[in-house]
Amino acid sequence: MQFYLNKVVDEYELIQFVSQTLDLRCETLNYPDSQAEAFVMINDYEIGFPMDITISYTKEVSLGKDYLWLAKLLARHYQTLVATDLPEGHPDKINPYCWCVAEPNGYLVEMLEDLSDVEDREGLLLNSDSKKLLTIVGKLA
Repeated sequence: MQFYLNKVVDEYELIQFVSQTLDLRCETLNYPDSQAEAFVMINDYEIGFPMDITISYTKEVSLGKDYLWLAKLLARHYQTLVATDLPEGHPDKINPYCWCVAEPNGYLVEMLEDLSDVEDREGLLLNSDSKKLLTIVGKLA
């Protein structure tokens, strides 16, 4: 699961929140846990969404919830936009430049990546003019 947060949050608090929310022991490089069932990799960026979070876990782990559910919880908890992959079955799922964005109010919208000045750019920059309510396809969180 990968998420981009539109603000930087405290790493330790984030790990605690994700662990409690998913009922899963999580660790990062800065906060190792020998009994962790999931590893959270965090990257910070200078432009766009400044915090990238990737959660990896073993095949034996059964979450019971999906990444859209977690994106909405992260957005509400941190009162920020959270970008993630589009849901399965969405017509633009194969477009690597189209993102699902959870808003703090619980809405899911789709936005296109801003591809201007892409040379040597790290991070996710979205075009706010492309924002539209997510097309409902299949079962959403």
